[in-house]
Amino acid sequence: MEIVEWVGVISGILAVYLLYSNNILTWPVGFLNIFCFLWMFWNQKLYGDFIVQIIFFIVGILGWINWNKKSTNLPEVLKWKQTLLWIFVTLASIPFTTYYFKNYTDCSYPIAEAGILSISIAGQFLTAMRKIENWYFWLVADFMMGVVYALKGLYPTAIYALIIFVIGIFGILKWQKIVRNGFSKDNEID
Repeated sequence: MEIVEWVGVISGILAVYLLYSNNILTWPVGFLNIFCFLWMFWNQKLYGDFIVQIIFFIVGILGWINWNKKSTNLPEVLKWKQTLLWIFVTLASIPFTTYYFKNYTDCSYPIAEAGILSISIAGQFLTAMRKIENWYFWLVADFMMGVVYALKGLYPTAIYALIIFVIGIFGILKWQKIVRNGFSKDNEID
């Protein structure tokens, strides 16, 4: 499993860095990460993370198409009511997912996995729509993932979660600057 885990970790860090750079290549690089993590999470009985990867793949295809066809490659900001709706729906789904994981699977950490699943799905959809708020969802999910992966002994993946958490902090700042200044990926801000 170590090779698959390391390939997943490295491709995941690269995909998040490409997202930070507002670069469309985040999607195909992310697919390699997804396939590695699908295999690993199934074997570790981290079913919430496994389901997230399936959803990531489907939404990733949609995101890649969306980022390709948009007339602008600038991130956008949600209206505050939309943000509240995303938060509400995400939090409301956690008890249902927790119930399912507790009662119908041998999931290692059902509450944490339910939170990771719900928050990551929201983050992925917001990323596909190129909304700046995706980074806030990812920060919460990445923190939770780091804890769960460390508890499962998946130390390279726990370090990966910490690294993408840090990239996420810088991602928020960079995307805010891009939105504020109207820069695109073709006119990068570093």
